[in-house]
Amino acid sequence: MIRQVLVNLLSNAIKFTRPKETGIIEIGCIVKENQNICYVKDNGVGFDMQYASKLFGVFQRHHTVDEFEGTGVGLAIVQRIIHRHGRQVWAEGKVNEGATFYFTLPRGEKQDGDYNGENPLGENNTGGAEDHTRTLMMKG
Repeated sequence: MIRQVLVNLLSNAIKFTRPKETGIIEIGCIVKENQNICYVKDNGVGFDMQYASKLFGVFQRHHTVDEFEGTGVGLAIVQRIIHRHGRQVWAEGKVNEGATFYFTLPRGEKQDGDYNGENPLGENNTGGAEDHTRTLMMKG
């Protein structure tokens, strides 16, 4: 199931970086306390944060089919899979600058210190987090 999460997030990153001369997609994982915070980041068309809460809704599209293909279910599937694992998914973006989609996964058995409703990255990503990142660059 996690493979489907990555396929959907990478497919979106590729699709929404297509208009850029050089698309940059970064895949990473930050190890913090008892969880892995994984992400897919791109320099694509991005989105307005005021619509962030609607991104994961079924058939929620923020572009026309003429601009970008798709049915509007990919991110809904991502959210459903991650929530089924009892974890968290969220997005950050800026119009014309790109987007980052995060999801958490446990590092092992659920323990004290797992998700408690706060931002898993913490303020300014401090607190001993390790960052494991890979970047892909594609020319349009």
